Amino acid sequence: MQYFQDVLSLTTIPTTTFEAMDLVSPSGAKVTAADAPVLGIAKHPCTVIGDPTAVMVIGTGRVKAVGAIALGAKLVSAAAGGVQTAGGTPANVFATALTAAADGEFVDILIR
Repeated sequence: MQYFQDVLSLTTIPTTTFEAMDLVSPSGAKVTAADAPVLGIAKHPCTVIGDPTAVMVIGTGRVKAVGAIALGAKLVSAAAGGVQTAGGTPANVFATALTAAADGEFVDILIR
């Protein structure tokens, strides 16, 4: 089950389609690269490019873990979608793990 608790949401104009709880880039596209810039988490599915949609930029959410994630780990986007533990010199840390998770499980995160 996925859920979120938002503190701040912004409206973005999507440049691609995406599902609810997908990571969204500052350009409004679904994030599909590792350690890419992340604006936040999509609050709703986007099926129409250009249709304004809400993105949670501060808050907590539950997303898919790629690789094992430890409690308190700094997180970046993963190429397969979801989040992964930040490496030694990450460029785009955007969240902290609030729970531990194994590969493919859901992890609770704090954005910003």
